[in-house]
Amino acid sequence: MSWIPSRKTMFCKAFPSKKNKPVQTPVTETEHSRWSRIFSGSDFYYGLEPGPVARRAVRYHRPLKNGGRALDAGCGEGQDLAFLAQSGYDARGVDFTQTGVEKSQKLLRQRGLSAQIELGDLSTWRDDARFDLVLAVNSLQFLGAQAPAALENLKNHVAPRGVIGVSMFARENAADNALDGTIYRWTLEELLETFADWQPFEAAKLWQWGGGGPQPFVTLIAGNLRAL
Repeated sequence: MSWIPSRKTMFCKAFPSKKNKPVQTPVTETEHSRWSRIFSGSDFYYGLEPGPVARRAVRYHRPLKNGGRALDAGCGEGQDLAFLAQSGYDARGVDFTQTGVEKSQKLLRQRGLSAQIELGDLSTWRDDARFDLVLAVNSLQFLGAQAPAALENLKNHVAPRGVIGVSMFARENAADNALDGTIYRWTLEELLETFADWQPFEAAKLWQWGGGGPQPFVTLIAGNLRAL
């Protein structure tokens, strides 16, 4: 590669995006029932466009390999999954809600695209396949204490010269408990350490404003270039 990005960390503020749209949650509702309810509507809760992490991950991956196999881990309503299929990938999506799987299938049909979609829990999901591009956009934090192991599992599914793009809830203070009820929150430093032997393309900590005030996120796009 002619250009190797540095491990410089970018701190920024951002306006709310559809992908991170705040959700009002009944106190006794589980994450599975909550997202099943959210995805059950006739409209697409997050709109129809792919998110910025998916777009940028594809952009970083293209100089390494044109197309290949792609996994959207926690595909939700299928916006990023459809984008992967449209971008020429042999795309596969996993979501833990039946309503999410059905919405993803609906979006693919509307656009004349094809992708494999399966119902699965990322805390227990295992597969022999390796993928050239893996996305996990705002899905892992909902796995609670199993979130770090699920991230490590996805990392192991990225093929050599492959790229991963992740986005998840963050915590402001590293000394705070990472497990906030049923939500797991990372620091940017922890995320970078998880991929310490990978090539980072970009990393960011950002805040998005919704009905409940600012929500911190961390994102990372990195390449599995260890064998190069």
